[in-house]
Amino acid sequence: MTRSTVALCAALLLVAAAPRAAAAGARARAHVDTAGEQDCASCHRTETPAAFAAWEGSPHGVALVKCVVCHGSTGKDFRARPAAKGCASCHAAQAASVEKRPVSDCFACHAPHSLSAHPHR
Repeated sequence: MTRSTVALCAALLLVAAAPRAAAAGARARAHVDTAGEQDCASCHRTETPAAFAAWEGSPHGVALVKCVVCHGSTGKDFRARPAAKGCASCHAAQAASVEKRPVSDCFACHAPHSLSAHPHR
């Protein structure tokens, strides 16, 4: 088998697998029913303590930017992994600068909850 045949086969496998991978990533994880309770801290302080502590010490936590700003409510608009384009509503200039960089989104350099920069990723 020639190198070009191997390369072609590998490319075809990647193309065939891409739709399945995209579909798996597109499935949103539903939030547990909170019966309308929107005080995320009451559960997340104990259920996801690392994420809560990262948020609490972050610029968003210090400024008391609530979880619903990025994640939506716990209803149908809940986003377990918010799209980075949502950052533009508060950080327009920074979000626009991402388009000029060789990164996929804000979270390529910033940890999602702590929002600290990780320039060596």
